Amino acid sequence: MPVHYARYELYAGFIHNWLIAGPQAIPVSDLDRSEGPDWKLQIAREYHAAESGVTQPPVQDESFAVGDAELAWRYRRCDDDHFVDCTAFYHTCHYLRAWAYSRIMSPATQESTCILTTNGPADVWLNGRHVHRQSTSITRYRTVYP
Repeated sequence: MPVHYARYELYAGFIHNWLIAGPQAIPVSDLDRSEGPDWKLQIAREYHAAESGVTQPPVQDESFAVGDAELAWRYRRCDDDHFVDCTAFYHTCHYLRAWAYSRIMSPATQESTCILTTNGPADVWLNGRHVHRQSTSITRYRTVYP
């Protein structure tokens, strides 16, 4: 099946059109192991995966397997706050993973600033290469995208 690309312009300098997969909900089985004021950080470190788990280019409505979960890529457009909302509710403690993908075309190498806001740790890959890891809620970093 041929893959067709939809082209979207940046919205006030922000990416507003994404392919999203997840969240993958992983039950936290032994919650008593994580104690103290940084218990959420302990859980995040325990369940962190060094690799993205994405092995094929994302295609809307196509599924992929990660761990024991089967997830599908879904199109999502941001609201004016520029956030991709993957809010979910679970009755017990879960570690959640979600993936956001966008393709950016640039006519030349340029310096760009990435602002990433999350409620937990996040990783950034560029051209299949891991370029950033954050463990706090908001980060801003500057990089030259080749």
